[in-house]
Amino acid sequence: MSRKRKFFVALWLDDDEYLSMKAKISRTSLNQSTYIRKCILEKEMTIIPGIRDFTIEIKRIGNNLNQITRLANEGSIKIIGNDLSDIKEDLKKVWEQLDATLKKI
Repeated sequence: MSRKRKFFVALWLDDDEYLSMKAKISRTSLNQSTYIRKCILEKEMTIIPGIRDFTIEIKRIGNNLNQITRLANEGSIKIIGNDLSDIKEDLKKVWEQLDATLKKI
């Protein structure tokens, strides 16, 4: 009798990944092949082009803002008004919106 599936796929995992996978499988009544197949084939994935670059750019802006804040607190530069606070608050809102959007996907 021939196999229904004819393609073998292998992947490499580190110790933590392997233990995590085994723990998840043990909580089901499935064997390893069935569990992995269900994860791959029955889960719908949404790919948003450019989201990774967008996230990286927001992180860079946040890092730059933190450096400016540190310099202002050290007295190395002088900030006039509440511009820095406004920028931080705006950046926080953008992160919250991005996080909420990604959780919906």
